[in-house]
Amino acid sequence: MTPTHLLRSPYLEAEPHDAVLLTFNPAMLTAVQQRLSVPVRALPPTFFRYPVAERVPQPRLELLHVGSLGPHHPRRRELVTALQARGRVPFCHATTTSAEQAAALYAQHALVLNVPLSHDLNHRFFEVMAAGAPQVVFGDPGLVGDHRHLVERPDVFWASTVDELEALVLRLFAEPERLRAIPVAPPLYWEIKDLLKAALAP
Repeated sequence: MTPTHLLRSPYLEAEPHDAVLLTFNPAMLTAVQQRLSVPVRALPPTFFRYPVAERVPQPRLELLHVGSLGPHHPRRRELVTALQARGRVPFCHATTTSAEQAAALYAQHALVLNVPLSHDLNHRFFEVMAAGAPQVVFGDPGLVGDHRHLVERPDVFWASTVDELEALVLRLFAEPERLRAIPVAPPLYWEIKDLLKAALAP
């Protein structure tokens, strides 16, 4: 349930809650806190764990996008279609049937394109990190909320227009050795006891 649906539904009134955790919506933290009387925390990626992959020594110098382009993803479909039509950067789109399959693909490519939807970070943001690949997020860095360390990571780049995205990719691909040398730390995982302690803190 997204924070927007949570606030609009009778769920909070029908069921008792000691606290609320926002896994992928840190940018909405203040808005949700103002509406609820229980502690609300944004601690991405909370209790989720992602498949680990070993990055290949010579990843493909292509911008990889993995994900559905169905009717529920018009923004993503529009961007992928534009990149394919313009043909200015080496680009590959794929769909997968499991997180493990996606992780293997990420590890084979020099750079991954992430297109967040619904004003959230999404699983892909952390999946790509776990697979050891740099990524470029097509969106606003404000998605991370107060978690500025996620914006400052050396393996995460940001773009808000197609022109900006293409210029960034061409600049990174012009120095493939430097791109391959970028360190990619895994996501910061929470132990359940620590997560619950932080979530319930007054």
